[in-house]
Amino acid sequence: MKKKNIKYYLKKVFKNLSYQIFFLIYGKVFLKNRINKKILLKKNLVTFRNNKKNFNYLVFNAINSRLYTDRIQDTAVIHGNSIINEASFQLRNNNFDKNINKNIVLRIGTPRVKKKLNGTVASLLTGGGGNDNYFHWLFDVLPKIGMLEKCYNLNKINYFLCPNLNAWQLRTLNLLGINKNKCLSSVEFRHIQANNIITTSHPWLNSKNIIHDIENLPLWISKWLRTKYLKKKSNKNFPKKIYIDRSDSVSNLKNYRGIVNENEVIHFLKNKGFKIVRLTDLCFAEEIKLFNNADIVVGLQGAGLTNLIWSGKQTKIIELRSRFTNKLYENLALQNNIKFNKIKADPEAKIIADHYGLIRIDISKLKKII
Repeated sequence: MKKKNIKYYLKKVFKNLSYQIFFLIYGKVFLKNRINKKILLKKNLVTFRNNKKNFNYLVFNAINSRLYTDRIQDTAVIHGNSIINEASFQLRNNNFDKNINKNIVLRIGTPRVKKKLNGTVASLLTGGGGNDNYFHWLFDVLPKIGMLEKCYNLNKINYFLCPNLNAWQLRTLNLLGINKNKCLSSVEFRHIQANNIITTSHPWLNSKNIIHDIENLPLWISKWLRTKYLKKKSNKNFPKKIYIDRSDSVSNLKNYRGIVNENEVIHFLKNKGFKIVRLTDLCFAEEIKLFNNADIVVGLQGAGLTNLIWSGKQTKIIELRSRFTNKLYENLALQNNIKFNKIKADPEAKIIADHYGLIRIDISKLKKII
């Protein structure tokens, strides 16, 4: 047997052994229809209204329960050893699967040490997208706080269970008045027990077609984010014409998504008075002011363009993208009445997953738009 195969086999044996040990400690998890949900689960309906359309969501409060998450696909709220269907979720193929029987805890249990917390814990978990991605943090995770504040006093929530807690994520929470001492990362808190565990519906993923949903985001989310964050100040001065540098992004570093002739694009833009800006060099408040202050923003399709929601009335966004890319940022700009142009190109390299490949930008097209 090859060394690599031996390592894989031993890892699998150890994992199965750990499952058995945690089964002995916490027991198996079951789906029981007779659980008294009237006593154990409180529900609140919250509504946001935009353009004469209502967006309805449910907020659940599970009493004396526990929560387990694999941080990527499944999160289960459990009372005793019974999973609570309504308050749990399981993601499959980028969509929520309503079949609770697929939730991972029914197969492997809860193989992490349980951490007991006093008081109320609000879960902001949404699946793997919210762990590190800027767009998903702003549009999947933070809007859950908007739902919570409609039926709870946020100051009386003891903890907020977050997908992750990088410095920039903590900053966004701090600007909402949520102290870092109340923030828990699912990296360390994968299995918890509390007096009250609050969960919510997903802010926008509500059909079996993720492309449809992501291209038709509820307008209230953008408005809520602008209301909460646009008033935040930054004393730094920013250029009026900017090009977003994605050279440090994972998709760029792995050549999954990028511009083949980027040096040519940058040379052209510099001659037109553009400044090259890498968003990771800025704090959250500075990113907001950068876009709000800009006259023109040029950038490759990616999470950084989520910042277009901060744009001022004068700002024009120019998105460089593959022909196979969805219309997320185009539609987001249009629904927020933000000036938007795009340059589409065919990928020159193999398309990997949802990264759409490497593209070559026609400078003559860029000249016309600029």
